[in-house]
Amino acid sequence: MKFGFALRRLVLTGPGLPAAEVAFTRGLNVIAGPSDSGKSFIAQCIDYALGSGEPPKEIPEVERYTTVILEIESNHDKRIFTLERSIRGGDIRLTTQGEPDRILAAKHQGGKEDTVSQFLLELSGLGSKKVRINKQGTTRPLSFRDIAPLILIDEETVIKETSPVLSGQVIHKTVESGVFRLLLTGTDDSSVIAKEDPKVAKGRKEGKAEVLEVLLQKAREGLADVGEVGSLLDERDRLARLEAALQQAMAERDAEQKNASPLEAKRRGAWQRLRASESKLNVLSELQKRFDLLHEQYASDLRRLEAISEAGVRLDQLKEERCPMCGAQAEHHDNSHRMERLAPADVSQACKAESAKTIRLLQDLQSTRATTAAEVEQLTSERDVLQGEFDAVAAELKTVLEQRVDVAAKKVDDIRARRDACKKALELLERVQELEGLLAEANTPQKRERAEGPASTVSTGQAEPFSKEVESLLREWRYPNLDRVTFSEKDQDVVISGRARRTHGKGVRAIFRAAFNLALLRYCVREERPFPNLVLIDSPLIVYEKPDAGETEFPQDIKKHFWDSVKSSFGDAQVIIIENRRQLPSDGAIGDVNVVLFTGNDQGRRGFIPSPGGSA
Repeated sequence: MKFGFALRRLVLTGPGLPAAEVAFTRGLNVIAGPSDSGKSFIAQCIDYALGSGEPPKEIPEVERYTTVILEIESNHDKRIFTLERSIRGGDIRLTTQGEPDRILAAKHQGGKEDTVSQFLLELSGLGSKKVRINKQGTTRPLSFRDIAPLILIDEETVIKETSPVLSGQVIHKTVESGVFRLLLTGTDDSSVIAKEDPKVAKGRKEGKAEVLEVLLQKAREGLADVGEVGSLLDERDRLARLEAALQQAMAERDAEQKNASPLEAKRRGAWQRLRASESKLNVLSELQKRFDLLHEQYASDLRRLEAISEAGVRLDQLKEERCPMCGAQAEHHDNSHRMERLAPADVSQACKAESAKTIRLLQDLQSTRATTAAEVEQLTSERDVLQGEFDAVAAELKTVLEQRVDVAAKKVDDIRARRDACKKALELLERVQELEGLLAEANTPQKRERAEGPASTVSTGQAEPFSKEVESLLREWRYPNLDRVTFSEKDQDVVISGRARRTHGKGVRAIFRAAFNLALLRYCVREERPFPNLVLIDSPLIVYEKPDAGETEFPQDIKKHFWDSVKSSFGDAQVIIIENRRQLPSDGAIGDVNVVLFTGNDQGRRGFIPSPGGSA
């Protein structure tokens, strides 16, 4: 068997307390006993260990017990897993041999691996399945809690009039029907393309319309700021005319600028000549300043040489005197101490020669200064003439520019401004038109569309093989006057011999509910559909225990054939039946199946919870 798992052992532990334990095998398991012996509590513990949000009922016998331990075996590879969960809530510890312990979230969280729901779905071959949750086709990952109501049927559910597929809550009907269809067909809703929720779509459209209205108002205000604006067609024609006028004005401006080009060239030439004359005049003026400085230097040198020459003549006329320091004659002084020096007459002569040379240089300088002054005077006159020419050309050019070129350029600017304003108006008109269209679309009521994919409910045709499986089981149980078993698409429930299951008394409803869930198990096993491949039913034979009016004459032999059929039909899968001891075969023997028998007294095992100081 590729899919599913089997329960091996359920243990309830508490500090210092004897463990409450019950073991299971593959095939049929029977837990029998009187009321208040803990049979239904076992079902609650199993459901809780498999991730139910509801803990087992608080009963006095389990006040000090703290932990539920459920050992399961994979049908695929026979690996043993242990699920451990505190009765006080919290997550679940998963242990298996050879692997580190894992903590699994008790609550299903779509897309997350570390949840007990995902772990059990993987074992069941349903790990990646999705189900549709509404008519729009929105899907979500399948949860093991979606499967649990079809494999764990407690004593209250087994007699309910509502469909075994449906919980009776309208908001869950789509999911519950989708899960049943998935189990029958093996096809989930992953391929369904979701439509947008009408409420979300309506809110989105209203929000869109509101935004569009704001944008439209701003566009209209912008149009009002532009001024008088015609229709979209008129503005387009006006823009075309302005574009043409602009091109013509630009051509006129370019022509005027071209006509002014000779004057500009003439002014540029006059300016260049003026600048060259001024530059040469500046150079000569600087030379004149330097020549003046050199003339002053020559005059100073001549005065100095004249003074030296005169001093030499005077000194040469004086007599030789004794040394003013020692009174000795000059010839008595050590000649080696005397420096050679010229005679004053020689110095005077040399100064005269140098003065003559300086005078010649000064004469040359005077000649050069005169030439430079003449040239400066000529250049100054030429510069004045060039300046006059430049001023005249500049004035003529200014007149031309102001009277013709500037007028043409201003015309271009004026048309361009009107063209830009027309463009802006046109853009705003187009914007208004676009926004009005979008606003009309947003305000148009949207037609209701159904999601693509199969309908949410299971059809009679889809359930036909399953209906035959239910019919086959009931025939094996020798249900009296059995005709055909069909499936009601409206009720999502079986119809036995033309009568809906819900119309029978509670005892018969329990029999049919057992047939429904056991048929689903046998169908999935035979067709190798992904499924947990175990079913637990609490009190399926209540028709014999607490019959409704009209059920007191229910055939007794159905009970015997029920046990024989279940025993022989589920050798590889696992079925757990919780029932009152009185509903076992009259001889108490069902063959080699696992029977856990509670007595409710000291004769044998009292119940699931060991009695204080005694055995369970």
